[in-house]
Amino acid sequence: MRSNAFKALIQTLEPKGVQVEFDHKAISFKTGNKKLQYLISAEDFDFEKHQSVPVLPLDYILNEPEKTAAAILSRLGLNEKIFARKCEVKKTDKNEAQIFLDENHLMKSTQSAFNYGLYHNNELIALASFSKGRRMDRLPAEKRSYELIRFCCKKGVTVTGGLTKLLKFFCEEKKAGDVMTYVDKQWSDGTAFVKAGFKKLGETDVNYFLVDRKNFKREYLHQGDPFDSKKHYLSQNKGNIKLIYTPGDI
Repeated sequence: MRSNAFKALIQTLEPKGVQVEFDHKAISFKTGNKKLQYLISAEDFDFEKHQSVPVLPLDYILNEPEKTAAAILSRLGLNEKIFARKCEVKKTDKNEAQIFLDENHLMKSTQSAFNYGLYHNNELIALASFSKGRRMDRLPAEKRSYELIRFCCKKGVTVTGGLTKLLKFFCEEKKAGDVMTYVDKQWSDGTAFVKAGFKKLGETDVNYFLVDRKNFKREYLHQGDPFDSKKHYLSQNKGNIKLIYTPGDI
């Protein structure tokens, strides 16, 4: 399983001119004068010791090598770039949204109330999923707050201005008071969301996961819940950044 996954990762990246070097503890990706280095987190990884070091979970590499490769290509600036002004915003039905997220988002699809996509030449290339509206004390009584649950582009594509365009369209259609979202610090520092108009509100504690020792599938674990260490090992992320977008602030 491991050799096939690393082979798939390399086969996706090498045609793009990315050199991959790895051992059982670390992995690096290099193209031109750009280089990304990660420690590989697996069983018995010391997260406390490596809080400030970029980490790539072994289970992601093994189960999602193509998505992992897509994330690396994006960070190296090797994606195809399409401007949002050349795209059309459309409501996306639940089935199409689920397929798109399962194929392109590291965390796959989840329940959502509204899905909006960016279409380029009638092809879905970016998608945002939102929750139902909720009343919040910080908003006028007639306004609602929504959560941006998922956002991603098609693997190998960066839509410049895509998140901003989807947010503005959604907020105008729903007359939203604001939109809140969480960004996993393991994958992002939130810069792209701040550029789209979000403001940082704070950070959450780390999230814990159980990783199956046989198939390396992960599942969420509430802190303190018991688990069978013979079947799973414990993993975690670095916590989340909480951000909020208020229409009219930018």
